[in-house]
Amino acid sequence: MNFYEQLRDMRKLKGFTIRELSDRSGVSAAYISQLENGNRGVPSPDVLMKLSEGLNAPYGELMSLAGYLEKTDSAPNDSYTKPKVNLRRFLRDNDLIFDGTELTDQDKEWIERVLTALFWKEKGRMRDIDPS
Repeated sequence: MNFYEQLRDMRKLKGFTIRELSDRSGVSAAYISQLENGNRGVPSPDVLMKLSEGLNAPYGELMSLAGYLEKTDSAPNDSYTKPKVNLRRFLRDNDLIFDGTELTDQDKEWIERVLTALFWKEKGRMRDIDPS
């Protein structure tokens, strides 16, 4: 399987349309489409960085798929640690869309409150189960 097919498969596995990946990465939808169809050369490392962020995939993995890095015999991601994302900050600091609707600051605050309530409710339930 070549780079272009693997990129398409990664996008589809994440459940993104080309437009959604474009919105998430800042890479034009036309360019992504051309890449996936094999009508463009392997993208630059800068474009791969943007695509890795849009796909929430390790940059090193895309660099390997594109042929910039040699694949090793060790398991993938051995030396790569996924960055931790502060979900509260992510909600506050990004323009977000859900089901095609742009979320307002009030929407994002509501989501944050729901997540907080669910998170702490579950934490409380786990304390009841495991008192250690």
